[in-house]
Amino acid sequence: MAALGHRVAVVDRAAETARQTVDEIGSSGGSAMAVRADVSEPGDVTRAIDEVVSRWGPVDILVNNAGFARDNMVLDMPLEDWDAVVATHLRGSFLMLQAAAGAMRSAGWGRIVNISSISALGGGNRVNYVAAKAGLEGLTRAAATDLAPYGITVNAVGPGVVHTAMTEVSAARAGRTLEQHLRLQAESIPRGRVGTPHDIARAVLFFVAEDADFVTGQVLYVSGGPHG
Repeated sequence: MAALGHRVAVVDRAAETARQTVDEIGSSGGSAMAVRADVSEPGDVTRAIDEVVSRWGPVDILVNNAGFARDNMVLDMPLEDWDAVVATHLRGSFLMLQAAAGAMRSAGWGRIVNISSISALGGGNRVNYVAAKAGLEGLTRAAATDLAPYGITVNAVGPGVVHTAMTEVSAARAGRTLEQHLRLQAESIPRGRVGTPHDIARAVLFFVAEDADFVTGQVLYVSGGPHG
């Protein structure tokens, strides 16, 4: 996004992590700012949007990408782990969307992209994550219908296996080295490799393009094979 000239506000619960990302963008010639916020907290969301607006003006593109996993079998899922995952993935996306879309409606233009997952289609031992992502896809379709008359599109990207920090946690939980885990995952993917953050970013760029105006309420799985 920054490489194409967009100004990027990086929102993270960890201020240092946000600053690191901003530094990377800046070193590549892009423009970015760091905002510390927990997207599951309404007060944090309001403050985050206000910080961005005070510096750059109204938000016209929103990418909801906050998330983490606390996997467990459904009968062993602690309520606090259910609540934490649903709060960030689903509640947080709703709060950010609601906070940003008002200015988009006034402007008559906006782009919102929610990061879902192929896990929205089902899967074992992560009922909280599956439910949150399925709910996020429902939110995407419903919000797309509500906001279409105002020139706002709402879509979702559903990654498959992508090598991120979350993948490293999954490997450790499975008792494998990262290399072993990635190799096993790649063997199950028709494309023959795991995804990269760049693969997901390219899909996001499609949805936020100026001329993607007729594409809304869609879920695009970026997973190296057919899903859906």
